[in-house]
Amino acid sequence: MALIDGVDVVFYGVCNMDRSVGFYEGVLGLELSQRAGNDWAQFTVGGTEVGLFGELATAPHQGGATVTFRTGDIRALEAALDAAGCKKDPVEDMGGALSMEFLDPDGNRLVAVEIQA
Repeated sequence: MALIDGVDVVFYGVCNMDRSVGFYEGVLGLELSQRAGNDWAQFTVGGTEVGLFGELATAPHQGGATVTFRTGDIRALEAALDAAGCKKDPVEDMGGALSMEFLDPDGNRLVAVEIQA
């Protein structure tokens, strides 16, 4: 019997909650499901919750979890990230999927993947 039933929420630390909410909501188009001032924000993404906690006095430490988002149009996401001035790697053909790594405003690593039919 498994002791773990699923993933409840994946979260990142942020330095500026308003800026980060603006990125996740405005650039990525995620739905904000709850917010508690500058302490917590949570987004619903395809049945999984992605959270932000802060505000941190310094940039988050690198090396924690990485959220991989599914997308139906990685080129449109790439254009939105470019328009927002986000740091990102080029789209990579993984043989059956396109993948792109990018950073949120606090330098947290994110990945997007488009499964090819």
